[in-house]
Amino acid sequence: GGATSPSASADTYWPPITQSPTDVRSPGRFVWGELLTRDVGAAAEFYGKVFGWTFETYGPEDDLKTYTVVLSGGTPIGGMVYAAPRKDAKAERAARWVGLVSVEDVASVAGYVESGGGKVLMPPRVLGDRGTAALFADPEGGLFGAIHSATGDPEDYLGEDNQWLWIELWASDPAKMAAFYKGVAGYEIVDVASADGTVGYRLRSGGYARAGIKAKRSKVPTAWVPYIRVRSVAETVASASAAGAKVLLDKTLVGDVPIAILVDPTGAPFGIAEWAGKAGEAR
Repeated sequence: GGATSPSASADTYWPPITQSPTDVRSPGRFVWGELLTRDVGAAAEFYGKVFGWTFETYGPEDDLKTYTVVLSGGTPIGGMVYAAPRKDAKAERAARWVGLVSVEDVASVAGYVESGGGKVLMPPRVLGDRGTAALFADPEGGLFGAIHSATGDPEDYLGEDNQWLWIELWASDPAKMAAFYKGVAGYEIVDVASADGTVGYRLRSGGYARAGIKAKRSKVPTAWVPYIRVRSVAETVASASAAGAKVLLDKTLVGDVPIAILVDPTGAPFGIAEWAGKAGEAR
């Protein structure tokens, strides 16, 4: 993996993940995206330009200790925080989007991750107004987080344009990783073979597909890749490239869904997808 845990210093302000309390939780749902990066300013400039995201920064003058909330259409969808790269990290793997999954008990998930061959990178801690959170690496090194939000989870709806749509893990051994993640949040595992015969899995909870797991190409590190919903994949690839993104995978169809995979200027991979379903509908 690339980035280490964020510098969660005592004076970092961690705002809640909902604008007003919902007190409803959806265990197993990825409820927040956290960008760990060495250059929050460059990342914000890029995502603002390409996706129209806006930002609110909290904390002291020292950029290394601030916390930046990401809003899309006025709705908080994630955050950005400075993370020092690990000494062994390659420069281009220095940034990562980390998905935070909603769980009932972060401490018991931490125990499970350790016993299941993963690593606890940031032990469970209460982060101010946010609730309890922790950061983990799965047995293949993929980074993910767990959160028990103090204010509840955001409403369980399908993301609108320029909001999160989906997240998937690219793994060396998808079956093994599906078994590991099943224990993280009590997922139901659904086998999905794609048209080209490659193995894949969906993680389901609360009656909804929450995430996917698929086989990765040999050279890329195991990683979770979040997808942003866009109106036009082709247009977004063009504007993202112009704003400094690298194109890992140009527009392609998965089933009948156009997608592309990009790497932001600070090194974090993410996907974009066109989706025909109605925005805002319950999933």
